[in-house]
Amino acid sequence: MKRDTKIVLAFIAALPLLFLSAATLCTWAISLGASMQWRLLFRLMCHGIPQRCLELFGTPMPLCARCVGIYGGMLAGIVAFWAIPLLRERVMRWFALAALTPLAIDGLTQLAGLRESTNPLRLLTGTIAGLAFGLWILSAVERRDARSSHVLDLT
Repeated sequence: MKRDTKIVLAFIAALPLLFLSAATLCTWAISLGASMQWRLLFRLMCHGIPQRCLELFGTPMPLCARCVGIYGGMLAGIVAFWAIPLLRERVMRWFALAALTPLAIDGLTQLAGLRESTNPLRLLTGTIAGLAFGLWILSAVERRDARSSHVLDLT
């Protein structure tokens, strides 16, 4: 794995870890009696509608099930990339686009009022999209870095 890929990997891992850890800590604090107003800190990242959030410690998390899935999926994508570093960027790009399709269908059909999604489905579609997105970003950085090195060798 190239140096730039390792840097991006660390950054991409840090963000979901930070968001999920902060959401878990916030949920725990609220379950112990802290104000529900702490949920407002997460509004920049997620709508946080309580009915669409997973419950932890008997309290709805400040992130919806889909966002939890996206962040968790990104972490899974990072682990998968680390375990299988020979993934091709072009294939991962198409995989990411395909993985966004269930998420988009689920979200748009709910937005249009055609049906109500469930938290398990939101979690699943978010996880698939996050996994694909993590794999695609890292494979693109790895490929870009390889192309840059190749171009530098020719000049």
